[in-house]
Amino acid sequence: MTPIHRFLLFVLVVSLSITFSATAFAANITLQWDPNDPAPEGYRVFARQAGQSYNYNNPIWESNQTTCTLIGLVEGTTYHFVVRAFDGSLESADSREVSHTPSAAATNQPPVVDAGTDQTVYEGASVTLNGSASFDTDGHINAYKWTQTGGARVTIHKRTRDRASFTAPVVGLNGETLTFRLTVTDNDGGRSVASTTVKVIKSSRTDVDGDNVPDVLDAFPNDPNEWSDNDSDGAGDNADKDDDNDGMTDRWEIANGLDPMTDDAGQDADGDGVTNRDEFRADSDPTSALGNTAPDVPVIDAVVETEQVGLTPVLVAAGYFDSDNDGHYQSRWQISTDANFATFILDETSAIRLTTYTVGHMVLDADTVYYWRVQFIDARNGASQWSQTSTFTTLAPEETDDANMNGIPDVQEVDPSADIDADGIPDSQESNIMCVNTVEGQTAVAVEPVSRGATLVSLKSLPCDVVHDQSAEMGFGLIGFKLYLKSGVTTATVEIHFDMHVPAGAKLYKYTSDGGWQPYANAVFAADRRSVTLMLQDGGMGDEDGVENGVIVDPSGIAYPDLSTGDHAAVATGGASTGGGSGGECFISAGMTAGSPGSVGQTTAVLLMAILLMAIGLVRGVVQMFAKS
Repeated sequence: MTPIHRFLLFVLVVSLSITFSATAFAANITLQWDPNDPAPEGYRVFARQAGQSYNYNNPIWESNQTTCTLIGLVEGTTYHFVVRAFDGSLESADSREVSHTPSAAATNQPPVVDAGTDQTVYEGASVTLNGSASFDTDGHINAYKWTQTGGARVTIHKRTRDRASFTAPVVGLNGETLTFRLTVTDNDGGRSVASTTVKVIKSSRTDVDGDNVPDVLDAFPNDPNEWSDNDSDGAGDNADKDDDNDGMTDRWEIANGLDPMTDDAGQDADGDGVTNRDEFRADSDPTSALGNTAPDVPVIDAVVETEQVGLTPVLVAAGYFDSDNDGHYQSRWQISTDANFATFILDETSAIRLTTYTVGHMVLDADTVYYWRVQFIDARNGASQWSQTSTFTTLAPEETDDANMNGIPDVQEVDPSADIDADGIPDSQESNIMCVNTVEGQTAVAVEPVSRGATLVSLKSLPCDVVHDQSAEMGFGLIGFKLYLKSGVTTATVEIHFDMHVPAGAKLYKYTSDGGWQPYANAVFAADRRSVTLMLQDGGMGDEDGVENGVIVDPSGIAYPDLSTGDHAAVATGGASTGGGSGGECFISAGMTAGSPGSVGQTTAVLLMAILLMAIGLVRGVVQMFAKS
């Protein structure tokens, strides 16, 4: 056999790597060398510390491998190592000596925790708590734990996963903030904590008491029998016997033709020198003055039924005459599809539209026979007999702006892929929503009924100049819609969606000839101001036809107060001039305010307005009744 001393470790240790155990002040070291050729029986590793000699009788490792790992070394101590090859009793000389001083054990780094961004959601929404962005720099995360730390209690699902979820609770009108803590633990037991918040805001559709009025508009959200409090006395209007708190009962006011929702106790409805309150106390008629002579019967010319007119005709009556010289205070206009006026399409009393009445947009349907009449009321509340009945027929559908009869003007229809309510579903695929491109402001608007028993049948964008009143500037004109109500339903709630954010401070306004521009009290904007929820009363504020008839017609628009004038309302849509009617804003011509009984010049002003309307072509059809000699 060849002597063992011929087997030398020609190749020095070429690789040295160090790993650390989890035990404090202990380290591991790995030695690696190239094998001899031919291969010996094995290799022995010897170690010494500084100032010591190798003990060749006591190797610290022996094997036929060319890599060894030594454990339990003391950190901060310098070690020296050599390797010898052996074959039986023979052993080679030392390899080149290598040295190493193990450093202090590395400290476990805690994991980096990320509980996700803060969120704002509507009540009832499914909410995800997302901690998946958490990580560990020197290992991996072993455990997650979600804990609620504040707000209305919710049930957290999958609370030990990186993603947990819960359902946002029903909250008050001011909303509520929920807080959550995420704790993550790594494979070495290190822990880190982070928090996140979820702000829950009131949904415009939540109706806790099921009274068909959403909580955001319900003064009594937990009482199914009450939803409004007109006089803010804490008693709901249904139970309150005096809803305007004027000292006169609602029943008496209604029976005597007064408004139970307006404090009119100090007024004198019949002009007899006795206030309404005193008439109530005396149980006398507040609307009939002794010795008063009613005005003459209004005179109109009949129009043959076959005459076709547009959908916004102008009704005209003869001049007013009262034998005892009482002023012309009001006129009452009625339209019906029944010659006997058993039901009404419109029933409105106006102190402005005295001898001329322009029917509002969307009140009438196409290809329909209508009957109408008018009554004059003097300054002492004396009412004339009804005029004779006149009739007209509206244009056929193909002659209107909605030839396909889908309830939307043909030129205003939006792209079928549009999703104005941003629910992820194209609006054209939803049966309960209608959309239009506005004729002004270059935007799109959608209307959606959200209460039971209300069906949307038509929607239309209207230009600003359909209203002759400059006390408001509208951002994208008016939006008119028509609702049919089921029998027994008298209120409806709708959401109006916009494809833009409505400016902060803007409100939803309604125009009436007698009251001018009025902001809706029953309207609430969403937090992102891309929608507004509106509650309407059949025959009440916002219903163009003025009568409880199962139909609500509402043209309204967005505007905001102009603080420079104090009584002006405006909204800009960008790039519009402030000195004219171009560029997406609408500047409406000066209008009139309601006068007191007997005010002079009202009839002339209204006639001039009617002439102007006809002259500029805003009225497509006119039903004229000329005075007879």
